[in-house]
Amino acid sequence: MAVIPRSFISVEKLEEEVERVKQMLGPEVFRVKHRYMDNWLDEPSIYFKVVLKDSACKSDTLRKVTRKINDILEDEIRPIEDWGLRVYANFRSQSEQAAREGMEPDWSE
Repeated sequence: MAVIPRSFISVEKLEEEVERVKQMLGPEVFRVKHRYMDNWLDEPSIYFKVVLKDSACKSDTLRKVTRKINDILEDEIRPIEDWGLRVYANFRSQSEQAAREGMEPDWSE
């Protein structure tokens, strides 16, 4: 787990910002979870697990939806500029998540 010294950032303020931004992600999003961990280069990071509604996962819309969400996360949270964090987002459809329910607690409600 990433250690983010409180002297560098306000974890409470960051959590408020993340929750605000989650509300902006749009109707395509079913659920969003996040957690703080170091990435493979030991850099402090925030990882989002985004479960999309099945209707957003069609081949003609998926790329547009995931790009929009990534842009919102980057532009609104400003993870590097304001918090010194790398941001990563992983996506699943509702049906994919339902098939894996219970197998990966980090993705479950």
